[in-house]
Amino acid sequence: MKPFFAILFCILLGLPSTVRAGSDYDYQLYKNHENYGIVVFPKESISKDLDNYLKSISFEVAESGKAVMRHGSKEENATYMMPLDVQKKHSIEKFIVIQVLGENSMLAGIYDPQWGLTLPTTMYQLEAIKENILKTLNVFRGNNRQRQTRRFPSKNTPKNANFSTSGYNIIYR
Repeated sequence: MKPFFAILFCILLGLPSTVRAGSDYDYQLYKNHENYGIVVFPKESISKDLDNYLKSISFEVAESGKAVMRHGSKEENATYMMPLDVQKKHSIEKFIVIQVLGENSMLAGIYDPQWGLTLPTTMYQLEAIKENILKTLNVFRGNNRQRQTRRFPSKNTPKNANFSTSGYNIIYR
């Protein structure tokens, strides 16, 4: 039943913007030093856990405002995201779009000028979103190993653990 609602939701999001022009979604744009972005909407539905996670992987809040319906670079797919002038202002070419559906349920998409806008219909929980963000950022970077994002220790990691710089060797005391 969940896939049906996800597909129905995506169909509704794909309606032309003139039909849904009255939408009041606000977005929040997070940006890192590499000029990659993560757009989350609706802003008021962003959980503290998601916000803290994005900040923990070096993303900072760059801007907020009214979300607009936009298509990908190949005029395929459409979803709410930041306006194009905001994207240009922050020099962001590649970004992730996250739509918060409920307390711990989200849809995620990827915008890349080469690929266009990719919008899978799978709903994700926060932990899966975290994993996919890291993987997507590494795909954005390509072969640039200097900037690879590594997963930070989880909340289950013992407080007395030390981490070496070469791949998190955990030393228990």
